[in-house]
Amino acid sequence: MTWLLDAGTGWLLFASLATALGAVSTHFLVLPHGGEGFQERRDGLNRSLASLGLAAAAGVTLALLLASARQILEFRDPFAPLGEDVALLMGSAWGSAWKAGVAMACASVVGFWMARGGRSWAWWVAAAGSLGAAAYPGLTGHAAGGEGTLRFVLLSADLLHVVAAGTWLGGLASLLWLERRRPAADAMSAAASLLPSLVPAFSPVAMVSVATLVVTGSLASWAHLESVSSLWTTPYGRLLLLKVVVVAGVLVVGALNWRRLTPRLSEPDGPGAMRRSALVELALANVVLVVTAILVRTSPLGH
Repeated sequence: MTWLLDAGTGWLLFASLATALGAVSTHFLVLPHGGEGFQERRDGLNRSLASLGLAAAAGVTLALLLASARQILEFRDPFAPLGEDVALLMGSAWGSAWKAGVAMACASVVGFWMARGGRSWAWWVAAAGSLGAAAYPGLTGHAAGGEGTLRFVLLSADLLHVVAAGTWLGGLASLLWLERRRPAADAMSAAASLLPSLVPAFSPVAMVSVATLVVTGSLASWAHLESVSSLWTTPYGRLLLLKVVVVAGVLVVGALNWRRLTPRLSEPDGPGAMRRSALVELALANVVLVVTAILVRTSPLGH
């Protein structure tokens, strides 16, 4: 049952982080480039986007609370008072990172809440909180195990990896959310779809994010694996291989979306085809997140 708790808590954390980061990146990088006619609808879309970000930030906070419960259960000394164990845990490096993560998650909740009310400056608060919370996985994971310059490089790469994943996958979820939340009158017309305006603006952002994921993921693999043979001789390596295979599947679907479906967005059935394919992409991405949740709790040195 431990692996199930790890997978569930980790998935909630990564999925919520990705969605919050995706909402932020969509606000700053996609919506401003949606075209002239599209700009008239930006205020309403930003409020809808802030609602998605608020739910995601709440999910990050819940995931961190579950992570603390899990950590206390693992750290628990049955012969010592519970309060003493909690105090020791919260005074550790993990506890410091956890408290910072909770503070950042709460800041993002406040930011998204204020942004939902139409306050444009609040997006910067939501962005800062989401970025701060995105550092938590690295500070409590394998990246924190290095020393000196290597530790700094690995922590920086891990943060970039989380942000890139959020910008790509969370950004895709944000586009689908905005498309689904468009007014009912617009939803009756394919011509009123938001995707022909949003997807071309999102594609360059997604490509940069994918490139960042490949570079940072390769760096982490090099740092954490003892040898190439570790890919098939250790549980960590086999999980990493599984993650790479599923990520490859996500990339294939994403490439098909970009090359085949994006040019069809102006056709009557184009937006519908893109929505269906994007949902497949997101479903595969969630499999990646589950594998990642187990991977970060698996020792690279285990046999």
